[in-house]
Amino acid sequence: MTVLDPTFDDTVLMALPEPPQAAPVIAMSPPSSLTRDDAVKFLQRATFGGTVIGVDRLRTIGLNTWFYEQLDLGVQETNLSRMQRHPSPTSNSNLHSVLWEGFLSDPAQLRKRCSYAMSQIMVVGKSEFSPQTMTVYADILETHAFGTFRNLLEHVTLSSAMGRWLTYSNNRKADANGRVPDENFAREVMQLFTIGLWHLDLDGTRLQQAGHDVPTYDQNDVAGLARVFTGWTTNGDINPMRPQPSNLSASYESGAKQFLGATIPAGLSITASLTAALDVLANHPNVAPFISRQLIQRLVTSNPSRDYVRRVASVFLDDGVGVRGNLGAVYRAILTDPEAWTTEPAATFGKLREPVLRFSTIMRALGISNTAWPWNLNGLSDPATRLGQQPYDAPSVFNFYRPGYTPPSTPIAANNLVAPEFQIVDETSVIGWLNFTSDFIRSPYSRMALSIDDLRTLSADAAALVDEVAARLVPRPLPPALRTRIVAAVAANTSSNTTTRSLERVVIAVTLVAAGTPFLHER
Repeated sequence: MTVLDPTFDDTVLMALPEPPQAAPVIAMSPPSSLTRDDAVKFLQRATFGGTVIGVDRLRTIGLNTWFYEQLDLGVQETNLSRMQRHPSPTSNSNLHSVLWEGFLSDPAQLRKRCSYAMSQIMVVGKSEFSPQTMTVYADILETHAFGTFRNLLEHVTLSSAMGRWLTYSNNRKADANGRVPDENFAREVMQLFTIGLWHLDLDGTRLQQAGHDVPTYDQNDVAGLARVFTGWTTNGDINPMRPQPSNLSASYESGAKQFLGATIPAGLSITASLTAALDVLANHPNVAPFISRQLIQRLVTSNPSRDYVRRVASVFLDDGVGVRGNLGAVYRAILTDPEAWTTEPAATFGKLREPVLRFSTIMRALGISNTAWPWNLNGLSDPATRLGQQPYDAPSVFNFYRPGYTPPSTPIAANNLVAPEFQIVDETSVIGWLNFTSDFIRSPYSRMALSIDDLRTLSADAAALVDEVAARLVPRPLPPALRTRIVAAVAANTSSNTTTRSLERVVIAVTLVAAGTPFLHER
């Protein structure tokens, strides 16, 4: 077996276990006539959460029309544009106000949601960059969200954010003094962004040779590919990287480069060499199952069956008209797959709702009427007092959580399943996000307003209020025992001040529904 770089800790790599193949999945097509629960469930996956109006409209126009509209809907306003019209455009504290405004109010919700999913695969964290650099990176993922994977990969590779994040900006070729090119991006673009660690079948399972998993690359491949990413430099905060304008011959490796069984011949220009290398990566047979499975995890379920992965990966290979890596077609395949419209097998289907999506789902269901800055949503990464997660603020290139993470000493681990989002769950974060959300509903920050007058009107009838809140947040009936306890808790608020009582009853209903397993466990 080929040995990977011995300096790497294999416990933190994205070495995914084989997808479970236990009880057969009951095949279901998306229903032609959507119930309210159907529409709520779909929009919680395909967007940052369904609004009351959005749920009703989806039921009226149907899935096909909805997809046509969303896939044809271009970028409505770039994050950079939002940032530049901000009163303090260079302040890091305003970056997330801009991102959240788009998540919660932009009509191009499928584009926003899918690019956020991709941001957890092609990860850049914000900590060391200007807000302009990060908004441009978010714009790259959104602008090219429905294009080809190959095109997206090139724009990501040439982004200023990625060049700085993975340290190949100003990367130089080897010299006689023992200097070698920085290998950071070369390693991660293979390991995390394209092919993964192990050769895969189309269904995402690892191929074997002589009883062993087969690595996709070794250190020689990393070193060979690193030679490609020499000679590039950043060009300001918002522009793509460019060849170093002076003395390029001293930094760019113009010799032959060998990796993954391919040879890029000597003498190619810096741009031709990059193009050839990205073609090799994007056309590797691993890309379709490796990327498809992770996108399914981000949008639908943590443990997709092999058949689910195979069906989506097949669309990745060919969208029906001969296009490879058509991401718009891949997202539609994920969201309309038969397995996405069943909850079987019950023991393995679904995923834990991550904090960002808990908050966005609740806010959109409650009807945010003003999402314009200025907000005070900076610092949401604090698990003790906030969400414990902030968009585009992952602590490392391995994201907030690894797709192969399994909570130790749990039934999940005993059944060889994964639950990525549990990697950022602990006692502190469980309480922190609930306290933050309930406080937020009571007094929305700054100029933001929630349209909850209809819920406050319902609050005189505790059962009716709970049922309406649950219908907006949970696309299946609440278990009777849980519903009874929540109704009793809401009814227990008997403040003599009717204004206070109506608000507090709404807060209690939303908080307790959001704290329950039916909301936290997306199915």
